[in-house]
Amino acid sequence: MYIAHRSRRRMSILLGLLAVLGAIMVFVDFSSLVPVDSESFRVRRRAGTIETLIGILPWIGGVALVTVVAVLPTLIRKRVEIEISEKGIAYPPALDGTLPWDRIDRIAVHKMALYRVLSVYVKDAATAPIKPMARKIAELNKTTGDLGDINIETLRSDGDFDELVAAVSKYKQVEPLP
Repeated sequence: MYIAHRSRRRMSILLGLLAVLGAIMVFVDFSSLVPVDSESFRVRRRAGTIETLIGILPWIGGVALVTVVAVLPTLIRKRVEIEISEKGIAYPPALDGTLPWDRIDRIAVHKMALYRVLSVYVKDAATAPIKPMARKIAELNKTTGDLGDINIETLRSDGDFDELVAAVSKYKQVEPLP
C-alpha cells in the first residue's frame, strides 16, 4: 500500500509565492513603464495598452491576495492525495472514489514539462469515476501527446514518484519513460 498526503511545506511555498506576487502587483507603481509621449501612432497605441494593463495589475494582485487568504486553510490541510491499494487507485484531485485495477487498460510513465507523471489509461473512460474538470484536462492533454485519462503527479504531495511507480508495479505493469 502506498499513501501520499498533501505536502504542507510545498503548498505553503506555492501560496507564499502567490502572496508575494500579489503584494508586488498591489503595492508597486508600474506607471514608469509607460513610454513617454510621442508623435508616433504605434507608440501611443502601445502606451495606451500598457496603461490599461498597469491599471488592472492592482486588481489582479488583490484577487491573488484574497485567494491566498481564502484558500489557505483548505490547501494546507493534510489529506490523502494519492492512495495505491489492492482495491485500485484513489486520487481525489481527479477521481471520485477508487478506480479498480480491472478498469485500467495500461499505465505508463511520461514526461510533462519538467516533471514525470503516471499516465493511467482507463477502459471505457466515459463511465469511469473521473471528475468533470479532470476529464476536460485529460482531453486537452491528449491533444498534445500520448497522455492518459488520469495523469498522477507527486508535486503537491509528500510522496516520491519512484515509490509511487514501485507501488503501482505490484498490481499492474508500468511502461517506463520512452
